[in-house]
Amino acid sequence: MFKSARYLMAGIALAAMAGHAQAQEKFTLRFHSFMHAQSYQQVKFFEPWCARIKEQSKGRLECQIFPSMQLGGAPGEILQQAKDGIIDIGYQNPGYAPGKYLKTEVFEMPFLISDPHAAAKAMYEYVTTDGADELKGLKIIAACPADYTLIMTTSKAVKTLEDMKGLKIRSSGRYAGKINEALGALPVQMPGGQITESLVRGVIDGALLPWSGVRLLKLGEVIKHYTDFAEGQRTLSNSPQLLVMGEGTYNKLPDDLKKVIDDNSGLDASVEFADAFDSTKNEDKKLVMDAGGDVYFLPDDEYKRWVEAVSGIEGEWVKEANSRGYDGEALLKKAKDLIAKYSK
Repeated sequence: MFKSARYLMAGIALAAMAGHAQAQEKFTLRFHSFMHAQSYQQVKFFEPWCARIKEQSKGRLECQIFPSMQLGGAPGEILQQAKDGIIDIGYQNPGYAPGKYLKTEVFEMPFLISDPHAAAKAMYEYVTTDGADELKGLKIIAACPADYTLIMTTSKAVKTLEDMKGLKIRSSGRYAGKINEALGALPVQMPGGQITESLVRGVIDGALLPWSGVRLLKLGEVIKHYTDFAEGQRTLSNSPQLLVMGEGTYNKLPDDLKKVIDDNSGLDASVEFADAFDSTKNEDKKLVMDAGGDVYFLPDDEYKRWVEAVSGIEGEWVKEANSRGYDGEALLKKAKDLIAKYSK
């Protein structure tokens, strides 16, 4: 009897030790990004986010960031890498995989967004509800728009629709390309890392880019003209950004570490992500203007012409969404309603 009791107590002790060991298990998260290590995305959001989860987990969660596609593949494959468990955390612009994340592409629609914080919250709610099926296998940590795009050109200033005609203008996503085309330009889709060399070599005449791209891509010596949008005007186009964790990785974590990830995901994380873009936008814009850069703001009458020129693009997206069995009108309305909801 006493011997059985000793065995029982020993078994309980071993189970407790095993549970304690499991509770103290450490996880190094492979974090893959298509941007370089000094990018504002990494410095202003990824690194602080990783430091926070390390502190809150008492060192049991730690990121190993691999910038510049160091783990291989293409920028448009990072979300899939996270789904497949090749990486644990990934950062991607869904537009780099044209058509694969159609529901998310709704946020590329022209003149949709004005407030980046409202847009970030709207995007996060949308991709975790209405857009969740095309992101199955991923836990969304944060979603936001890159800061709004303007038109940057090397030699020809753009002040009217007519000035856009025939220019080869880079865009990041399919619908940004359609915007270029509707404005009269020749759209060229390419990842951010190829832009500077393409501008220098004359492969493209300019790009749809956010202000934060000026220093990020070292464009100060290449770009001569900037066509921007005035206060009160909505932005020409937007580029959704996602930070995700593979569900396989998330499901392997013990409950207390899942909570750490949960506590650092969601609306607040999305706003913080948006701030990484927005703060850099303001700095870069000021640097260009202080240096006497040619920055032109569209007057309201010309702005209205541009809005009219791209007015059919929403209908193209709705038609494509319907062809895939979605209710395109309802999804577009949901995206707009969420932006309005968070703009109040």
